[in-house]
Amino acid sequence: MLVKLIGAAVLIGATSVIGFSKAADCSRRPRTLRELQALLQMLENEISYLSNLLTEAFTRIYENSGVEAAILFKAAAQNLEAGGVTADTAWERAVDDNAPRLSLNKEDKSILATFGKMLGNSDLEGQLNNIRLVTSQLRLQEIKSEEMKKKNEKMYRSLGVLSGLAITIILF
Repeated sequence: MLVKLIGAAVLIGATSVIGFSKAADCSRRPRTLRELQALLQMLENEISYLSNLLTEAFTRIYENSGVEAAILFKAAAQNLEAGGVTADTAWERAVDDNAPRLSLNKEDKSILATFGKMLGNSDLEGQLNNIRLVTSQLRLQEIKSEEMKKKNEKMYRSLGVLSGLAITIILF
């Protein structure tokens, strides 16, 4: 009997952890999108007021921000420093490598990839307009992700616990 109770507790605990993990993923995406918007504002300031090169701007943003999404800028700076790549390729690699870690979906990646294609390919005003455009697109994605979070977060938590209880009832 004791073994059955321990087994049931482990099963319910495991499914609950899975449910809470999925709920945490739902919460991570809106936060990442907010962070990216703030980081792009910092990039806009770096480009417009300080006139830094992209590598310097990306490095400063990473060092001064302290948020998880800044790893995109660190990776892009490292890709640029390695040489042999253009700014858009460096940014695209950074996005591809770090999107799963930041819980970004295909739409988010597409927006960020489009942003990268414009990096270094236009004048100062074109760069700033591109940053503003991407920021507004990320804001819309944030609104969508908040709606998805509200809709799915509680469901994942409940589903984790209830599926554990259902499996326990069926097995025992």
